[in-house]
Amino acid sequence: MSSGHVVGIRLLHTSRPAPHAKIFDVRLHPKGGEPVMAEVHLSPHDKIWDDCYRPSKGDVRGFLYDPASGQAGFDMSNGRNSWKVQNAKTDALMQRLLEDGPADDGDSVTGPPWVVPDHCPNCGAAVSKAKASMDLEPQCGYCHQPLPTQPRARF
Repeated sequence: MSSGHVVGIRLLHTSRPAPHAKIFDVRLHPKGGEPVMAEVHLSPHDKIWDDCYRPSKGDVRGFLYDPASGQAGFDMSNGRNSWKVQNAKTDALMQRLLEDGPADDGDSVTGPPWVVPDHCPNCGAAVSKAKASMDLEPQCGYCHQPLPTQPRARF
């Protein structure tokens, strides 16, 4: 298994209608070796076609590489190459958004939108979450004190 990044993408046009086969030009970084340029072919007839999360130019992905033959292919055990894994990550993020959960510590997001409390910690009044979560500096509508906030998980 090697990591590598895509440096170019070419379409193989045929007389048949789309989808067309693609050739990905990749710079592989094999463990313990020098970087190698390789071509990765992906055809609609390949068994990985439906699950392969096709990279864009500049993307870093996992590849299988055989130095003896020079053959390279997508490593489907690497989550960056799988639609199923990418969709599961998106579904998990959407669930966090629907639950109005705070962003993870490693996420670099700021508000708005904010996660705000249901009731003001100063006076106990109900908070208009729809309004307060989108204010630049959320405050209680009754006592006008600042509300505690956390950045909300988002795309």
